[in-house]
Amino acid sequence: MNAAIYVRVSTEQQAEKGYSIDTQLEACRKYALELGATTIEEFVDDGYSGEFIDRPALTKLRKKLKDKLFHIVIAYAPDRLARKTIHLLIISEEISKAGAMRKFASVNFESTSEGELMYKFQGIVAEYEKEKIKERTMRGKRGKASKGLVISNAKPFGYTFDSDKSTYVINESEAEIVRMIFDFIVKKKMGTARICKELNARGILSPRAKKSWIVSSIHRILTNSLYKGVIYSMKYRYEKIGLSKKKRTLRPESEWIPISVPAIIDEFTWQTAQRQLQENKDFAKRNLKHDYLLNGLVTCAKCGRAMVISHSGCKEYTSYYACLSQRSSSYVYSGLEPCTARRVPTKLLDDYVFNYLLELCHSPSQIAEYIQALPKKENVQKNITALDQIAKTEKELLQQKDTLLRWFRQKMLTESEVEAQLKDLHRQLADIMQMKKSYESELTSTAPTRSVDEIASLIKLNLHKDNFSLEEKKTALRSILERVIVERIDNTRGRGSRPEINVHLKLK
Repeated sequence: MNAAIYVRVSTEQQAEKGYSIDTQLEACRKYALELGATTIEEFVDDGYSGEFIDRPALTKLRKKLKDKLFHIVIAYAPDRLARKTIHLLIISEEISKAGAMRKFASVNFESTSEGELMYKFQGIVAEYEKEKIKERTMRGKRGKASKGLVISNAKPFGYTFDSDKSTYVINESEAEIVRMIFDFIVKKKMGTARICKELNARGILSPRAKKSWIVSSIHRILTNSLYKGVIYSMKYRYEKIGLSKKKRTLRPESEWIPISVPAIIDEFTWQTAQRQLQENKDFAKRNLKHDYLLNGLVTCAKCGRAMVISHSGCKEYTSYYACLSQRSSSYVYSGLEPCTARRVPTKLLDDYVFNYLLELCHSPSQIAEYIQALPKKENVQKNITALDQIAKTEKELLQQKDTLLRWFRQKMLTESEVEAQLKDLHRQLADIMQMKKSYESELTSTAPTRSVDEIASLIKLNLHKDNFSLEEKKTALRSILERVIVERIDNTRGRGSRPEINVHLKLK
């Protein structure tokens, strides 16, 4: 007589008494011999939930049942076969169609209507037990979080997990990189892609020590409240929709449980980074139907936030520079009041600034008030350090290139293998060259301040030309202009209004 033994334990139940794989196998083997089995084949699902019928060993058993290879199918208990009544009935029907008997080592069901009723009732009980386990687990997690303890170690970059105290402690070597990332976006206004290139150029290892940093890793770090000293437990609800698939939904904010951890950056820096991320998103060309001369340079005089492109009208719409707080969805949920600054027509401001700078080159005495202060000494040192790191990485990449070519000459690598790796090396070297120029340019700008006459000559050189194209205007303005701070001051409204603006320029 051929017997099939099926045993299962889920990851949540491995510690449950009486449900270990060895315990189940021992009981099922003994029962199979008592029933007269001469050949036994065992099917083991170790670490699989009974909530889903699609399990590797069970699927294999069900396929063999179709070939009618067994006379008996033995499990330790009904809930080992499945946790849902409908799944129990499906498996039982397949066993019956294969001409085999269904047996359980821990309980016996008679082949009567009463026995089948008890069997189905066991399925209902199994479902109930599963829900009890879920509820008990969630209650334990909530209780732990309410005490300010971290539920489980998510292995965040910048921290190590203290299992004794159930909290995170700062890993200083990694925390320095986290602070560097926030400095890049807050102080240098870099985008996530540029930050990736910067870190890779410096040879700084990514969180999982992979070959290079990726944009999603940078974005996760910049948006994670953990780094300002708070994480939220019970923020998401997870629902298993398959053996290895989960569906994540956001819980109501009232259910979130805040847990305090050591902060790597302060609240102000974190909030500033969020604003800059939103600005970067709003300024991206792919989000604009048209291009604008001062896009990315305009700042609200009332609150100091960036001003982004806004539109009104349908067929013949008008474009404006509007305060970010009025356009960004993040401010809607922040609980903060949006800025009350009025929108400024883009054409009005673009034309005003360009024409004003054209006139400014003929009035050197007015230029001094626009010149930016020099960078601080510590910022200069940071640029020097960055250049040293970039030079080191460049040297390593060039050595890798020499090695690849040597291996190719020695026929240790094929032409296609070398070509693929050289392409990647050349891309990295091109990024490094671009960054070197950027840092060298910044260092050059820290030289003694240019005279007013030199500034006037620079403006005249860049702007004194007939028939500028839009792209030429943008390039010219960005070579000399740091910021445009603007406020609309008139009280006129509606069609035919005459906007009046106060504008303050900051030159590079």
